[in-house]
Amino acid sequence: MPLAEAESASSPPKVPIPQRPVRRAVSRKQKAVVEDGSSTAATATQPDTVINKAVFLRKFTENALLQVKEGNHEEYSKLVKVFLYSQRETSTSPEQYVQDVTPWISAVSANVSALDISYRELVGAILFSDWIAAPDDNFVHRYSTLVLEIVSAHPAWVPQAMASLVRWFIYGVQATEVALAPAVHDRLHALLEQVYRAIPTCGANMAAAITDAYPFRTAKANVQVLFLQNILRTLDYAIGLRREVL
Repeated sequence: MPLAEAESASSPPKVPIPQRPVRRAVSRKQKAVVEDGSSTAATATQPDTVINKAVFLRKFTENALLQVKEGNHEEYSKLVKVFLYSQRETSTSPEQYVQDVTPWISAVSANVSALDISYRELVGAILFSDWIAAPDDNFVHRYSTLVLEIVSAHPAWVPQAMASLVRWFIYGVQATEVALAPAVHDRLHALLEQVYRAIPTCGANMAAAITDAYPFRTAKANVQVLFLQNILRTLDYAIGLRREVL
């Protein structure tokens, strides 16, 4: 027998080596979502990537809230930072703010039942952010829905929610606010009416917030007029407040 044939006959058959599935590394962009306020969260273009990010943000939020109960505030602090925004005090543009916060709204909404008094920093950041003056109507609608969900699930947050909304009564006093003021006030009263109808007992909190925010007598006339105009608009749907605020 030829040598080559002998070697072939004596050699064991070759068994194909199964290939291990390649594990996808954790996306650096996903990590950046949490580290820098989620600016990369809105860059996804593939549907599966968008879904994965939504799941990631929802789970991150859930874990951050759970860790607070265990005394660990590291991830929770990052979550709070996402929602902190003031047009006058931060350099972030309104457009960038909308892009950063949008993917987190559904993540918090999925965990809204957990937002009790233990999470006052997060709820405070959500309520007192300048979201209502954002340039995107779709964003404002989603955000207002989140606020309504929070107060509906936890009426204890109604006083803070009312205080955060009534402060917008005088929006439009500054020259830079005039153009957007009508839209802001429309958004404001749409949400106030929703809260008032959803939580009938909130009238006292609304009246207290209006009383606390009432301009001093030394305030400029345009401030006084703007505040009164919004009070009167409030009374169109919150009839029960008339005795308390007039």
